[in-house]
Amino acid sequence: MRFHIYMEPLQPAEPTSMRPNTYRKPRRPKRYQHFGEVIRYLTLDELQQLFDSMDSYTHKLMFEVIYELGCRVGEFVKMQVRHISFSRSTVFIPAENTKTKTARTSSLPQGLTNELKSMLRQQGIMGKRDDRIVKPDAYVFHPGRRWNTPYTENRIRQIFQHYVTKAGLQQVYGKDSRGKSLKTFTVHSLRHSHIMHYVVDRGLPLPIVQKQVGHRSFKTTSVYLSASTEKMAQAYSEARKTTDPARQPAGYTS
Repeated sequence: MRFHIYMEPLQPAEPTSMRPNTYRKPRRPKRYQHFGEVIRYLTLDELQQLFDSMDSYTHKLMFEVIYELGCRVGEFVKMQVRHISFSRSTVFIPAENTKTKTARTSSLPQGLTNELKSMLRQQGIMGKRDDRIVKPDAYVFHPGRRWNTPYTENRIRQIFQHYVTKAGLQQVYGKDSRGKSLKTFTVHSLRHSHIMHYVVDRGLPLPIVQKQVGHRSFKTTSVYLSASTEKMAQAYSEARKTTDPARQPAGYTS
């Protein structure tokens, strides 16, 4: 009795380049996912300590503007006089100057706007007796008398580091892969501080702050609602005052 063995012809191997890539890179944790690890901000007392350390009026005005706008340093250095509405006390930030490529209008305190006006009048960029703008394309802050030349982002970072170190606030929390020291506070900490202070300490609605600082996602702004270390310590301190029994000195016997 004979058996016939059927053998299916082998298919040619599929070229490696034609095979679908099933490997997926592991997802990176989203920015600000770990609140305490990324968002480094100054408390209100630390912020005042920083401003008090500034012996240059112009430098102090610069960082007050960054803080009150809650803007990024790249947006700040491109701010020109024509972007400011002195009557409304607002600053227009064009789309091409923003990280998200979305234009926005942010608010400044009226007192700070008046200080900017006085500075620009002294520099001859605005009229001495009225709000007439003589040089609309001038950068609001510029090195020396070069009104048509903006500060570089690195220069703003250097000036900030000088003052935060002078104020005794700077700390190093680690080193990067190149061995460079990682500092607790950078100029971007002023943006974080703005959001923390206005959302957590002053209780502004999230959509208002989101519009002010130019967050694309509501979720990004809502991360700042996480309890800060200061709020946690304050809450525990208040709770312990009302609930803890009076402590007796060590070794006390009745």
